[in-house]
Amino acid sequence: MRKLMLVVSFVAAIAAMTACKNDKAERQAMNEPMRQERQFMDQAIKHRSPDVQRVDIIDSTVVYTHIYDGIIDIKAYSFDGDVCVEAERVYTFPNQMMALRHYRNAIEKAELYDNIELFENQVKYDLKKSQHEFETKGLTKEQLKAKFDKQISKAKADEESCKDCIKKDGQKIKDDFKKGMKHHKK
Repeated sequence: MRKLMLVVSFVAAIAAMTACKNDKAERQAMNEPMRQERQFMDQAIKHRSPDVQRVDIIDSTVVYTHIYDGIIDIKAYSFDGDVCVEAERVYTFPNQMMALRHYRNAIEKAELYDNIELFENQVKYDLKKSQHEFETKGLTKEQLKAKFDKQISKAKADEESCKDCIKKDGQKIKDDFKKGMKHHKK
């Protein structure tokens, strides 16, 4: 009986290890179109880029990447000809706790997403057909890329505008402080 339990335990362990290997291989195959994107992200993270946005067309997929606050947000829109047929979103968080919070939030908004999955510090889900059609309706992959490029340009312009405002406000605060100090000395 003991030998039988040992053999069954051994077989179960091998099956679990094989399932893990198959799961990893499946995830690698699923993420293969984003290999170039990941190299880009690794470089951005290595150089501690505070806010990076990029959009690329890789084969028949438009890949939009946004790195901010240590979070990597990748949207992949797959096209068949000139029609978007599916969209996938993958978030990579600095830690598993943040990923778990986002996963719970995605579960609560399940009317927008399909196949919500949590892998350690990564949350992946597919946008429902109605959602990705809403985002891409009538757009080819080149037009979708142009739309994202325009959003990125606008965000950069807004960021520069904010920097100018902060500089002006900072100078005003310094001037007011100096005036206050002169008044205080009298």
